[in-house]
Parts: sequence; C-alpha cells; structure tokens
Amino acid sequence: MNDLKIYISCFLVQDIEFIIASDECGVIYLANEHTHEYVNRHIERFFSQATKVTGYEADQYHTHYIEELNLYFAGKKQQLEWPLNLAGTDFQKSVWQTLLTIPYGETRSYSDIALQSGNVKAVRAVGGAIGANPVMIVVPCHRVIGKDGTLTGFSGGLDLKDKLLNIEKIQL
Repeated sequence: MNDLKIYISCFLVQDIEFIIASDECGVIYLANEHTHEYVNRHIERFFSQATKVTGYEADQYHTHYIEELNLYFAGKKQQLEWPLNLAGTDFQKSVWQTLLTIPYGETRSYSDIALQSGNVKAVRAVGGAIGANPVMIVVPCHRVIGKDGTLTGFSGGLDLKDKLLNIEKIQL
C-alpha cells in the first residue's frame, strides 16, 4: 500500500493563477497558468505511485506557502525558504542549486550559471535545465537574464518575469 500523497492546489496571487504541488518532503512544483498542464506530467514522471489530493485538504496543506507568496508579491518578503523536493536529473538539480545562490535583487547570465556550475561550455544545457525548473520563483530562474542584460525566456512568460524583477527592484 502506498502512503505517498501529493497535495495540489490552484490559487490566485494578484490576479495571477498559480498551481502548487507538494508532498511531506516539500514543494515539488510551483507554476503559473502558462505551465499548469505540466504539473500532471511532472507528477507522473517522478511521483507516479503517489495519490493526488486536491480540494480543501490540499488548500489547507498549502496555506503557509500561499500566504508567503502573497507577501513576496507585495514586496514584504524577500526569501521563500520553503522545503523543496526537487525531482530531475543530477545536472538539472545542480543548476537549480546554483540558482538558489542568486541573491534577491540581483541577476546572473546563463554564462555565469554555467561557469558557477562548473562547465562554462554548457550554456545551452544550463538554459535547458533552467527552463525545466519545476519550482518557479522559489528557485529563482527569473533572475537569469541574457549576457547582454536583456530579458530572456521564462516558462511563466516574459510579463511575469518582468513583474518579478520589478518586485525585486531590478532594472534592466
């Protein structure tokens, strides 16, 4: 018998629809409406034996996370220090760990992340790993910009990326 439960909730923060999924070890997925369809694929790929829990029970389970995300969007919280249960390849997880070192209010380029991850020639692979980040905002992929300082791809859409950078008072 399998006791692993994945709690899944949809909620709004400043009129942006988000979805969060977590288990007893931490948050496994956080995305906006641009990437909602991927949550089930992510769960099936990495947590296929889990029972999905939605509705009131899941919403209660996520109350703290939702409150903190609201505070972040209001500019009243700089760090979302949530427990995470990141699932991906070893390379992806190493890139995501590197992203976690980018301070609030600062940016890095894809080249910077490749260098910090130990392989300066892996810029494209780093970009792919950043694009596969299952926990946007908490693992701050929005803080990665083009080498020339321009706004570049973001799974949640460039409008949301721009909004997140503005919350952190980052001017490009």
